[in-house]
Amino acid sequence: MKNILRTAVQQRRQFLIDKLLKVGVFKKEDRHLYEWTLSDLEEEFRYIETSSLAKGKMDQDNQLQQ
Repeated sequence: MKNILRTAVQQRRQFLIDKLLKVGVFKKEDRHLYEWTLSDLEEEFRYIETSSLAKGKMDQDNQLQQ
């Protein structure tokens, strides 16, 4: 069970890192994305998702994947 949870967290972190990289977020306050906790990544992703600046880019990425 422990390994399943760990794998799920790692996959979610990687998913969020990939999405943030696509919209141009590489690091913040001298911390690279790979140093962030899952909570930090979730918070930044929610912020970017609601931001009008990145909204168009995320929509484009979603259309390309479909």
